[in-house]
Amino acid sequence: MRRRLMPLAVAACLALAGCTSLPTSSAPAPFDVSARDGSGIQFSAEGPSDGADAATLVSDFLLACAAGPQDDYATARLFLSAASARSWQPETEILIYDTDAAPAVTAGSENGSEVDVTVSVLGVASIDASGVLTRVAASTVTHTFSLVREDGQWRINSPENLVLMSRASFTASFSLANLYFPATEGGDLVADPRWYPSRRLASHLLAGLVEGPRQSLVPVTVNAIPAGATVPSQGLDVVDGVARVELNAVVPATEGARANLAWELTHTLTQVADVSQVSISLSGDVLDAQGIPVPPTYSLDTLVGAGPGGVGIVSSSGVTNLSSATDASNPTVSPVDPSLVAWSGTDGVYAQRGGSSVAFLPGQAPLGPSVDRFGWVWGPATASSVSVGGGVDGAFSVSVESESAGDIHAVRISPDGTRALVLRGSDASAWVGVVERGDSGRPLAIRALEQIPLEHGSVVDASWTTSTGIMLVVRATGEDDQLVTLPLGGLPSNVSLPIRVTSMSAGGSSSAVVISGTDASGKAQVLIRSGALWQNAPESLTSARYAG
Repeated sequence: MRRRLMPLAVAACLALAGCTSLPTSSAPAPFDVSARDGSGIQFSAEGPSDGADAATLVSDFLLACAAGPQDDYATARLFLSAASARSWQPETEILIYDTDAAPAVTAGSENGSEVDVTVSVLGVASIDASGVLTRVAASTVTHTFSLVREDGQWRINSPENLVLMSRASFTASFSLANLYFPATEGGDLVADPRWYPSRRLASHLLAGLVEGPRQSLVPVTVNAIPAGATVPSQGLDVVDGVARVELNAVVPATEGARANLAWELTHTLTQVADVSQVSISLSGDVLDAQGIPVPPTYSLDTLVGAGPGGVGIVSSSGVTNLSSATDASNPTVSPVDPSLVAWSGTDGVYAQRGGSSVAFLPGQAPLGPSVDRFGWVWGPATASSVSVGGGVDGAFSVSVESESAGDIHAVRISPDGTRALVLRGSDASAWVGVVERGDSGRPLAIRALEQIPLEHGSVVDASWTTSTGIMLVVRATGEDDQLVTLPLGGLPSNVSLPIRVTSMSAGGSSSAVVISGTDASGKAQVLIRSGALWQNAPESLTSARYAG
């Protein structure tokens, strides 16, 4: 693998060689250079070397696979037998392995014109054909390649329909982007994270939209693209920043359906760096993109604190009191209405708006409640349900899947209201599920729970940063608490925390975090993260959380 930097370096040297001094006859003037954004690092690889032994051929094949997204795996196919080169389907699955642990390549004993080569890697995740990433706890994965001689050269025969790729190579050639589908209850788009090759990203996104959302999101989304729609063989063209979408489909009958179609396509495709506008035609009829819905504005950086003086909004000038409740802990506010505040008390969860009581949910919620964009307050929970309130009929139970995973410690609802982050079990684990809703966004159930895999340790607390961003505090014996940042459908990163944490909450980004806990001497502290620094919260606070 190599970057294609040498031609640029040579050109620069030749240009400078023709100048003995810088021009001084005129003032410096700006100039434009045309460049295509978002192209990423360009990898290339050589084909098989003449006379390469079996282990070397497989090692070089892995390098060619890393460059595969740039040339549609044309170079990688040169390492295969003639029949395998025609039948191999590398896009079926990508196995991502740890960059810090190089593959162990071992050749067995040759048996005439055949030999097996074993590759062992530390696997961390896999990507399926639709771009969905599944993380796994890091473990050694072994694959065996069968080689045969063709024209005197070793070639890989009948390989599995998958590609082995290091994490560094994968993230350099693939992009994590969202397919967006309208929520069933309206008002916002639901993100469906996918990994696609950065090359021709817009075309991959369009194909993903036509295919539709993943199965777990079907109950909570509507695909605005008409059923049976297809993309013409020429794919998607992007010219002067305009993505020209042409679909073989019937124009939706209602104005609302047409608006949702334009919304879905525009919001998804403008994630691509070189797409600023989207032009849409259905079977030759141009779609008027006027009237695209406006999504809610989420105020996720609203910080609310609790202490002996009550509950209030925290700002640089101090704390603005909202409630005089002296037993409050881990308060929060609505992501769309900062006047709706909720907190844990000694006998249950309380919620009020503008000084008037909205809900009381009896029971214990030690990590605090969650308030969703529809105004529902999520509080105490058991192994199979969570208590919810905020309407005229008082508290009611919402069922949660996976009873066998243990008692629920906390439920955090994503800003768009579509997903729930559930902490449960004696050795606390984190799960992400889908929130099914009825009229007025009334929650009905949390389904399709999937556990967030951790290399080791248990989850102390967790929070959403966006509708697709998660942060967790993870604790392992004998180690500092770790703050783990994880984009939904992505790969994690982590940093150490300065105190032993009891609760944590994040605002609208990974740089806005508040933690409560104790330092090495056992002194209670509430710290607010500002960029890379931690600062003390006002001394009057014993806990604090951001909106949601």
